[in-house]
Formats: sequence, structure tokens, C-alpha cells
Amino acid sequence: MARQIMDPGWKVVIGSGIGISFGAAPIFTAGFAHLTGAMAQDYGWSQAEVARGATIVLSSTMVAYLFCAWPLDRLGSRKFALISIALFAVSLAIMSQVGNSLLQFYLAAALFGFVGAGTNVVSYAKAISRWFDQRRGLALGLAASAQAGGSFIVPLAAHWIIERYGWSACLLAFAAFETVVCLPLVASLVADGPPAGDPASKNDGQQRPSMDTEVPEAGISAAEIIGTPTFWKLALCFAVIGMSFYAIAPNVMYILKRRGDVTGADVAWIQAAGAVAALFGRIVVGHLLDRLHARVVGILTVLLMALSALLNATADAVAPMVVASILMGFSISGEADLMPYLAGRYFGTRSVSKVFSWLLFAFCIGAAIGPVAFVWLSTLSDSVVLPLLLLAAVQIVPVMLFLSLGRYRTPPKRAQSLAIALT
Repeated sequence: MARQIMDPGWKVVIGSGIGISFGAAPIFTAGFAHLTGAMAQDYGWSQAEVARGATIVLSSTMVAYLFCAWPLDRLGSRKFALISIALFAVSLAIMSQVGNSLLQFYLAAALFGFVGAGTNVVSYAKAISRWFDQRRGLALGLAASAQAGGSFIVPLAAHWIIERYGWSACLLAFAAFETVVCLPLVASLVADGPPAGDPASKNDGQQRPSMDTEVPEAGISAAEIIGTPTFWKLALCFAVIGMSFYAIAPNVMYILKRRGDVTGADVAWIQAAGAVAALFGRIVVGHLLDRLHARVVGILTVLLMALSALLNATADAVAPMVVASILMGFSISGEADLMPYLAGRYFGTRSVSKVFSWLLFAFCIGAAIGPVAFVWLSTLSDSVVLPLLLLAAVQIVPVMLFLSLGRYRTPPKRAQSLAIALT
């Protein structure tokens, strides 16, 4: 294993994981509640005003995903990721200088979301898909699991820095880390794919001579993709999943304090428990994707999300809140694995960036609705229980859509070989 991990494809997985681990997704999902909570305390902002900031981040990210595919296809994963990391560091520094002005905060949030989109899994999915075939699920899962590692560190680091130096210093520290650590490591480790003309393509991370003739990358046109029922089923699935997760993540401190007597430190540890679960969950999900049909894996993750919402609705102590966070961590761990995996299997590796960006756009549509809708429903009902119960119930939609998915268009080569042998 020590020898194999140094193969070029596995270096790409490591470099991708480093970039993802401290990208916009973990900083937003695990650190935004702490940062905006401190801002609200300093400036007297309400929970609804803070929730609008979260919606702006998600909305601008959603818009950015519409434009990711074009530069990704032309610049490649490595260049696009490096530009995104540099711009994201700038956005963090700008947000650190926000004063007592909601307009400034909302503009900084919009920039954070727009440039931060390229620091997430979408930048690396095509490179990993070009290096891996039979173990593609595991490779994607290992890279995406790094986001959970970042989500474990971010809330603890944010809480520690904010308590001692304030939220502005915390944002500047994150910006410095992006520039000094993430940028050079991604630059040195990530490669877009095996060298042009090298016959050793898709041999699962290893660049060795092969007797097989290289096959052009599979893929279909944008018009064909949009015309398939499969695409729209997947888009609706991930829109509901995005709405469900982000209804809770930016409002987690608000939810937990309404459900029980918890402190800011308790919330940080509850979030950290979910991040650890997501870390292992992404590896497990990636492993399962190479052995089970993705619709089965998708249903399992959705059912865990429903159970997490039910637990949060009934919890009144820290212990069940930790369990709910762990279940949510396992559930959302499937999102970063499932989207690029399904994009490659149903529409071909050439279309991964395109379809993944569109599915992320759908995910963000739901995610943008989630935070504000949750606060609105909880205010209307004077309780967080009703919206949590509704979140649990609505998971029947992605379950039914996953059940209706058909066979892969481009199954793993091992499965293709077996099918040929049986004919």
C-alpha cells in the first residue's frame, strides 16, 4: 500500500483532498454559524438576518456552478482549482473587514460563495474520474472525505480563535492557511490525467504500460443530457437533499439552543462529531459505490438524513444531539461521492464536469431555500420541531426517485468484461 499510494493517481487524490478539506464547503457548513454568531453578537443582528447571509452564500455558489464547466474543460482541474483557492483566500480577507453593515456582509457573502465554488469537489472530480475506473468510487470517496476532516477542525479552530482574538482574526487566519498551505500543495500534487499519448489510462491510479488500446473518453452532448429523464430525476433528488441539509447546518446553533441547554462549546463538539462521521462515511460510501448500485447507496444516505431530523426534533440533551449529528454526517457524506459518480456512470467521463456542475446547481437551489424556509417555519410555529418533522417526511421524494433510476450507461470495465464473457 505504501508503494501504491505514491502512484500518480493516488497523488491526485491526496492533492484533491487537501484542497477540498479547507475549501468553501467545510468553512461554510462548519464555521459559518460560529463566525456569523460572533458578528451578530457584536452588531446586534437577528437570526433571520444571519440566515439571509447563508442563503446569499448558497445562491451565489449556485450561480457559480452554472459557469464552472466551461473553464474546467478548458483550464483543467489543476489550474482551475489554484485560481479558485487564491480568489477564495481574498474573499475571506474581505469578509474579515466587514463593519456594522448588513449590505457589506451580504456583498462579502456573495463573493465568498461565488469564488468558493471552485474550491470544492467539482474542481477535482474530472481529474479523479480520468485516473480511476473500477476504484473510482473509492478514489472520489477518499478525496471527498477530506472535507469531513476540515469540518472537524474548522468549528474547533473557529471557536478557539474567535474566543481569543475575534471573528475578524479567524477569517484572516483561514485566508492565510489557504494561501500558505493549500495553494502550494494542490499545485504540486494534482494532475489532470495521464500524460497525452500514454497508453496507461484508467488503470486505477497507476501509470504503467498497458497492452490495451486507449479508448476515447465516453460522454454525450449537453442537449442529450438535458433530454434524459435520468438527469431530471437526479437533479430533483439532490435539490431535496441540499434543502434538507442546509436547512439545518447554518441554523444548527439556533436549533440546538431551542431544543436544550447547550453552550457554544457544546455545539462545536456536536458539529465535530458529525464531521468525524462524515469523514468515515465518505470512505464507506465510496467503497459501497464500487460494489452496489448507486441508487441503493443513495437511498441509505437519505434514510439516515430522515432519522437525523427525527432525532433533532425529539432531542433535549447533548447525547442524542451528538447521535443526530453523526447520522447527518454519514448522510451528507454521500452527496460529494454520489454526484460525480452518477455523472460519470450515466453520462460518461467526458461529461463529468458538466453534469456534476448542473447537479450541484440543483443541490444549491434546494440549499438556498433551506435556511430561510426553516427559520420562517420555526417562527410561524414558534418551534423547531415542526420543520424538523417535515424535513424527515420529505425524504420520501429522493427515495422514490433513486428507486426509479435505470442501469448505468457506462458501467465499470470489470462489469463490462463480465457481461461480454456471459454473452
